[in-house]
Amino acid sequence: MAAQQARTAAETEARGFGEGEHLLIGAWRRIAAGQANCLALAQAFDDVCGEDGADVFLTFCTFLKALGFAGRRPLIVGTPGSPSITADECQVFTLIAAAQAGAPALFAAHLRWLTHPGQRHVLEIATGALATALTVNTLRLALPAPDPSRRCERPPAGGERAATAHARAVAED
Repeated sequence: MAAQQARTAAETEARGFGEGEHLLIGAWRRIAAGQANCLALAQAFDDVCGEDGADVFLTFCTFLKALGFAGRRPLIVGTPGSPSITADECQVFTLIAAAQAGAPALFAAHLRWLTHPGQRHVLEIATGALATALTVNTLRLALPAPDPSRRCERPPAGGERAATAHARAVAED
């Protein structure tokens, strides 16, 4: 468990979370903990988004409702105040960041992973609205940096035996 927390804290730091991510993670966790009507939560959106604070907050709440409606499974959300981020939180932020960055392939991949096919359009619309609201208020979410250690290489033709033989040949070189 400690290793998992250290890894997620390192991922959060490496990803370069900014003001937008911190605002959304804090709000999401408080809402999940039943604190949606907290005055400090509304004030946080007002502080960051000015007169648009209430609208951005409501757009975020709509996004979370759409995520819950269209989602394949319940997502794991961290506790308020925790410095680490869950894999589900990271994936949702990547979905939003991809929408903001105009990265359709990345956006579609995360949308497919998170949602049931029949309800996918609901989250697509809500994510677009949230991405626009955040962008208008100069809150850009960062896309995760590519991880070269997770490179995917195709094994040679011929299946597992050929791949094993290929691995041995490479090791002998």
